[in-house]
Amino acid sequence: MTATTAPAPRPGTRAGDDPAELLRTAHQALAEASDPDDHLARVALHLITCATDVVALLPGDGGLPAAREALGAARAAVGAATYAVRHVHDQRSGTLDPTEQDGT
Repeated sequence: MTATTAPAPRPGTRAGDDPAELLRTAHQALAEASDPDDHLARVALHLITCATDVVALLPGDGGLPAAREALGAARAAVGAATYAVRHVHDQRSGTLDPTEQDGT
């Protein structure tokens, strides 16, 4: 697994309360425990990296709730992207239900 660069812990937070630090620690633990050829692990590591980037932009010291919220947003983005890819595939292959085309 490749190492990621993440922001330093936020000023005024304890290491255990900093959501970016929690995510970095989770990323490191998963990277060390997983096989580099494990596609699911690579995707999970990427989502953790995205969530780390998100919490770095959030105001305040949200702790674990902020880390969970960022992971939830990353998970929702993956769901939306998966639906969009499936929709385009179905549209191109002609298997899309006509009532679903262009949101109608």
